Amino acid sequence: MAIRQRTINSGRGRRTLNAKNFSRLVAAILVSAATVSAASAQGVAAPALRPGALSAWTFGEVFTFLFVTLGPLNVILPFLGMTQGRSAAFKRQAAFTAFGVALIGLLVVAAIGAATLQAWGISIGALLLTGGAILVLVALRPVLAGYSPRASEPSSAANPASASELAFSPLAFPTIVTPYGLALLVLLFTLYPASSEGLWVLAMAALVLVLDLIVMLAADRIAKIPLVNPGLNILGCVMNVLLIALGVQAVADGLRLIAEQRF
Repeated sequence: MAIRQRTINSGRGRRTLNAKNFSRLVAAILVSAATVSAASAQGVAAPALRPGALSAWTFGEVFTFLFVTLGPLNVILPFLGMTQGRSAAFKRQAAFTAFGVALIGLLVVAAIGAATLQAWGISIGALLLTGGAILVLVALRPVLAGYSPRASEPSSAANPASASELAFSPLAFPTIVTPYGLALLVLLFTLYPASSEGLWVLAMAALVLVLDLIVMLAADRIAKIPLVNPGLNILGCVMNVLLIALGVQAVADGLRLIAEQRF
């Protein structure tokens, strides 16, 4: 009887320890992913690309772009706002459904995005120019919002969205898979066709979506970490600067490719 009691108490202790450290594990994963992406962006050799393409992009830089445009740092605060006051079961369902929808969208882009781009005769330079313009405009929106009068938003409490509806829109699209993220994915699958390089790009994009899922499942625990809100706001400002820089660089590269008439 004493042995059973010690076993039960030991199991409870492990469960408590796991729940207590889960948010720290998620934070460590995010920091590690950001560190690895920054380090690998400088240390990975560039793969061979088509003439006129962005041959300076390495796999490390590709992962960095995917992490910045589709990564969990863009998801956690919107997810907390969309699911505020909802049950834990609702949040889990919304997180898993949004992950599945985003993953299906990723596979669709990988399957038909590049083919459609080529069939319509759209150049890589034009796609870069479009994606960069969208990226800059979206990144500037939080900055410009501080200078615009705030309009009262209609309350949706009378007709709340279900978990499936919320997961599809606005959680999966456009929060997780953003418009500029879609443009980046189409561009990447155009530069890296269905080969070993293309599979690596697909695997890196899927890894970023897995990080998004982990963050959504642990959002409530992450929100309870001391000083997490100021930290996320600071990270948000840094992400906006990075997004603007990526957008400007994409516009510059697009204009250069269009000027060179290399498609």
